[in-house]
Amino acid sequence: MSTAGRRQHGGHKTSSIPRPVDPTRSRPRTPPSASDDTRFGEFTRPIPRDKQLVKGKGKRGVITIGAGVITAALIAALFVLPVKAWLRQQDDIDSKQRELAALQLANADLIDEVAMLQTPAGVEQAARQEIGYVKRGEIRLTVLTAPQAPITMPDGWPYDQMAQIVTVRSGR
Repeated sequence: MSTAGRRQHGGHKTSSIPRPVDPTRSRPRTPPSASDDTRFGEFTRPIPRDKQLVKGKGKRGVITIGAGVITAALIAALFVLPVKAWLRQQDDIDSKQRELAALQLANADLIDEVAMLQTPAGVEQAARQEIGYVKRGEIRLTVLTAPQAPITMPDGWPYDQMAQIVTVRSGR
């Protein structure tokens, strides 16, 4: 028999005696086709009922749903949560960069102030502002802020009570 003839019948023939039909099979065995010679052929062929681990469509549905939930959890754990953490870190980096820019600006102002205080004119100006320093012959004038003007409210029921509250709180 030629090689093509052997492949047509499903492999090497060891005997010409016909084999008995298996009574437990629900359908006749079909010879494997050329498309079944793939790596995934064993995963795509139907499994006989007596060899199935889970019998019944309801149980298979529950297992399928469970597998879907586990797959979704894995996807969330491996992709969604790290992306959320990465985005949160980006926001933190942006806020820290803004804070750094503000601190650098304040630091530049302080460097300018230190440079000014290292000169005699800067020391004199700081003494005048901070402790009220005056030279001989100068007159020191202190200008106080004006007190708040009294609040005049129109006569009437709610305004009389408000005027009393304002008077008590202002200490008059």
